[in-house]
Amino acid sequence: MSNSVIDPPRLGIQAFPLSIPESLQVFAVMPPVLDLDSTHIDSPRSHGEYEVVVRNRSEERFSLQLVSPVVLEGIEIDVPSGDIAPGKEKKIKVKISPELDEKLFTKSFTIEASDSANTRYTVPIVKKMRWGPEPPPSN
Repeated sequence: MSNSVIDPPRLGIQAFPLSIPESLQVFAVMPPVLDLDSTHIDSPRSHGEYEVVVRNRSEERFSLQLVSPVVLEGIEIDVPSGDIAPGKEKKIKVKISPELDEKLFTKSFTIEASDSANTRYTVPIVKKMRWGPEPPPSN
């Protein structure tokens, strides 16, 4: 929307998406997409806390910071402090509240490295299934 009295202004957006996230030179992110449903199916009792591993693929030390948090109540992102040495890794903790068990959503968060290029990566968080209570144990 615009309050322009003449033709509305044009807005252009330029992006360079990576077809293979592992091709990022500075760091690797595993998993590149946090699919909560597949993790929940594998281990329904641990569905409240997830990890995203960031491995330093560069020759310089850098730290990480959260530059774009998830905009959904019930998701908490904990980015570790301190530097990541070349070849080493740190784990980002993603906590999902049980109140979101019945919700469906696609959200994301963005991290930024303190490298010379301030490299950023956006981690999608996907939940496409409703999770009900666990069935009682069979006798």
